[in-house]
Amino acid sequence: MTTFLNDFGVVCALGNNKSEVKQALNHPEREYQSLDHELHLEGEPVYVGKVIGELPDMSAFPSYQQTRNNALALMAVQQLEPTLSPLLAKFDSQRIAVIIGTTTAGVRTAEEAVAHYMATDAFPAEYGHQCQELIAPAQFLAEYLGADGPTYTISTACSSSTKVIMTAHMLLDTDMADVVLCGGVDSLCQLTVNGFEALDSTSQSLCEPFSESRDGINLGEAAAFFVMSKQPGPVALLGVGETSDAYHISAPDPSGDGAIRAINIALEMANRTPEDVDYINLHGTGTIKNDEMESRAVYTLFSDKAPCSSTKRLTGHTLGAAGALELGLCWLHLTDVDTPMPPHKMTKPRDESLHPIKLVQSVTKQNSRICLSNSFAFGGNNISVLIGLADAAKIDMTSTC
Repeated sequence: MTTFLNDFGVVCALGNNKSEVKQALNHPEREYQSLDHELHLEGEPVYVGKVIGELPDMSAFPSYQQTRNNALALMAVQQLEPTLSPLLAKFDSQRIAVIIGTTTAGVRTAEEAVAHYMATDAFPAEYGHQCQELIAPAQFLAEYLGADGPTYTISTACSSSTKVIMTAHMLLDTDMADVVLCGGVDSLCQLTVNGFEALDSTSQSLCEPFSESRDGINLGEAAAFFVMSKQPGPVALLGVGETSDAYHISAPDPSGDGAIRAINIALEMANRTPEDVDYINLHGTGTIKNDEMESRAVYTLFSDKAPCSSTKRLTGHTLGAAGALELGLCWLHLTDVDTPMPPHKMTKPRDESLHPIKLVQSVTKQNSRICLSNSFAFGGNNISVLIGLADAAKIDMTSTC
């Protein structure tokens, strides 16, 4: 059965809605990340992809739901209401599912509560530990929409919201839901900023994926959500490939075998070949090992023919939201001829020791029909998703999971 990505809502460092994000993709010469002086435990400034602007008023919600994470999620989902409202009216609430990817939930709120406790020997009166549970954003959005179908969170580090896409398809394919709100949300917090620094994985400046001077990631925050259903829409889910190579707790398998198998599974499910792919959004973190592995994997399958890019210099690495965000950038490119292939911003020379994949380093517009998006997480948790314009779907995606 073919399932469709009917609409997309987004908020990230590039902008607070689809229109702003499209405009930003046309102006990659600008810097969209900024220096933060509060997240580092020792007060060191760090570059992050932070959402700028006024978030929705959360005062009408219970205090434990008034987190930045939920505000970001609400901001993205409100953009979907013209598409969601007719579907919510058409289908029983028990047929509406909410599946979310996250790694932080309301951890930043918990950090602030702990700081208050250390200063006063008491937690803030409004603090509720539920805010930091991984299920929190899924429950919040289900309650907001009045959705009573399957509701849960997937948390597999950087692949979280990409895995959500396949899960949403499975719910639709097995007739457990008629509509799924699916995607991811993560907000900046001290836990992730300092945790990745402890792993020696953060860049000392703005990240430079695939460059000779790359030294790590910049973290970011985002909310990115799709309305997914069996109702025909502009973009179809063509194929998904998932593998787990379990090579190392945090480092990828340098051979790229798990990544190659994930891409191949997605292509096979879609009955497509590498030559059919018009654009690839790379995981492209800017770490030494990820970029070595991914360039090897992509070159093995696509040589230097498929245009590709990493967008993490523009948005920061948004962790649990990254997969849905980057797939959403593909969705925007497919559905709007004025939205370019997401450009690969790299101000330093590329690393000539890496496999010579075809990086899109300028604003390039073309009528693409099929895009691939890669996500590679800790523990060798790999997933690749292939989407295309609705008339590009060749087969029904039956239960090939």
